[in-house]
Amino acid sequence: MCNTMRMKIFFPIIAIAVFMTSCMNNSNKENKKETGKQTENVAASKDWQSQYDRIEASDLPDNVFDLIGKQWMLVTAGNNDSYNTMTASWGGFTYVWERPATIAYIRDSRYTYGFLQREESFTLSFFTEQYRGALRICGTKSGRDTDKVKEAGLTPIETLSGLMSFEEARMIIECKKILVQELDYANLTEPYKATIMKESYNNEPAKHQLFISEITNIWLKK
Repeated sequence: MCNTMRMKIFFPIIAIAVFMTSCMNNSNKENKKETGKQTENVAASKDWQSQYDRIEASDLPDNVFDLIGKQWMLVTAGNNDSYNTMTASWGGFTYVWERPATIAYIRDSRYTYGFLQREESFTLSFFTEQYRGALRICGTKSGRDTDKVKEAGLTPIETLSGLMSFEEARMIIECKKILVQELDYANLTEPYKATIMKESYNNEPAKHQLFISEITNIWLKK
């Protein structure tokens, strides 16, 4: 074989080898980047888990009627750049469509309602009696025109899922929407209809949205 033909064969082999080496190096760099991201997530996870225990819905430690009706809760939707929270004392827990779920009733005039409609998931946060005043503020002030979280003295945090809650909460429940439906008050039965429309709505037109949401995580503060 002449030298010219040998050179023609040799150069493509070099080119292929260089190309494969380059691809392998790029792949290794990507793997290192990915590994770095995973390490950061693990570190964040360990930090979160040093503060909270995850429990199953079946292990909920509270009486649910006392938990919502008397202790109240904060319903929070949005992300760290834009979120809002409100105090709620209507709601409950259920098991539906083979899933543990929460029930919340949110009036469409509330500022938080828009965040709940926009987001796929949200949190329910529960506090000790020490924070009753903070819950009152979050239930009477609107996030449209005031920083009520700051006024209430609460510290916003992100869960591992990127949802918003508060460091002071003793329990955080993460929820993913399954069903959103406007309540039809025409379906209220008597004698409840007249009583409810008078006591709860002062006989004014009212629109509450029913949110049924799967419980994805329950976090208890250690």
